[in-house]
Amino acid sequence: MAEPQNKQQRLQPHLTRVLHEMQQAQQGTKGRQELIRRIENLDPAEPRRLLVYVANTDHPASAVGPAEIVPLGDALAPMGKVKNLDLMIHTFGGSGEIAEKIVEMCRSHCAGEFRVVVPNMAKSAGTLIALGADKIVMGYCSELGPIDPQIRIVVSNTPQLVSAWTFIRARDVLVEKVNQALAKHENPAAYLQQLAAIDPIFVTHCDQLMTFARKLGQKWIAGRLQASGAQPKEAEQQADRVIQFLSNVAEHITHGRLILAKELKKHAEPPLHVVELTEQDEFWQLLWELYVRCEVFLKSAPPKAKLIESSDVSMTLS
Repeated sequence: MAEPQNKQQRLQPHLTRVLHEMQQAQQGTKGRQELIRRIENLDPAEPRRLLVYVANTDHPASAVGPAEIVPLGDALAPMGKVKNLDLMIHTFGGSGEIAEKIVEMCRSHCAGEFRVVVPNMAKSAGTLIALGADKIVMGYCSELGPIDPQIRIVVSNTPQLVSAWTFIRARDVLVEKVNQALAKHENPAAYLQQLAAIDPIFVTHCDQLMTFARKLGQKWIAGRLQASGAQPKEAEQQADRVIQFLSNVAEHITHGRLILAKELKKHAEPPLHVVELTEQDEFWQLLWELYVRCEVFLKSAPPKAKLIESSDVSMTLS
């Protein structure tokens, strides 16, 4: 009886391996990870590791949030401390606090240059993550966006995301109208009634969210400039200029407005270092192929919310 049992024990690993390979083939994992290795080894003189974080922006659970911290940690752990690290990210945004944690996690595994690579979109909290990198790598269709936080509200039983700045602006406009009416000896009752409907605690929360996003971006940009030799005051002034541009909702008008590489370079260099790749660039072509493969996988049935992947690890979040 011992011999058949030993044979069965020898067969089992093969069965598990074959089933695992079949599952990987169906999910396209092997092809994506081979492509990640090609990208990592594209320049032997400048070795770097690549971490992929792609969200399915059609999925209701696609926002940057705490659920991805453990998968990201598991993907970074086998890398150890690497010389250079690239984070390829595609997201509509989400939690600014988690964006801060993602940057700190990546930097703790990177001894040299940390880059954020944007194949398509890194909006809102995704833009904040990009501000935490030493360089931002963008192609002809890559876009960042304004960093004004969004608040989820319900209007006519329909959930909507509205800029925190919009609530602050509405309060400020009403206060201004009240003061104008009083200066003209007019009755401000209509404006006071509207002002009373605005929850001051909620508006204070909106103000805190706006301040947090600005301060976080300023911290990363100024810190990087000081590390390069800039004086603290000069670094803060340059960082403020970039943050003013990215948080100026009045200028951008909508939260989803695209900020392409050329516009970012115009308004944010030299504080930010933007690497703009041409469509023909070999690195860009490989990145775009990897991104397309991720999108196809995430949107195939059943749809998945996020993919976190390296050459060693692959995890999906639903």
